[in-house]
Amino acid sequence: MDQRAILDHQFTVAAYAVTWAIQLGYLVCLGLKWRAQKREAARPVRSPR
Repeated sequence: MDQRAILDHQFTVAAYAVTWAIQLGYLVCLGLKWRAQKREAARPVRSPR
């Protein structure tokens, strides 16, 4: 492989890695929001007196 092909391959791998990192970060964010929402729904509701 010549230098250009190696560099193109490295950029492609880096682009895939960044894309996966963004997607996994988004899934983690959704999971945390879902867990907080679930915890909030399980909390007993106080009636104001």
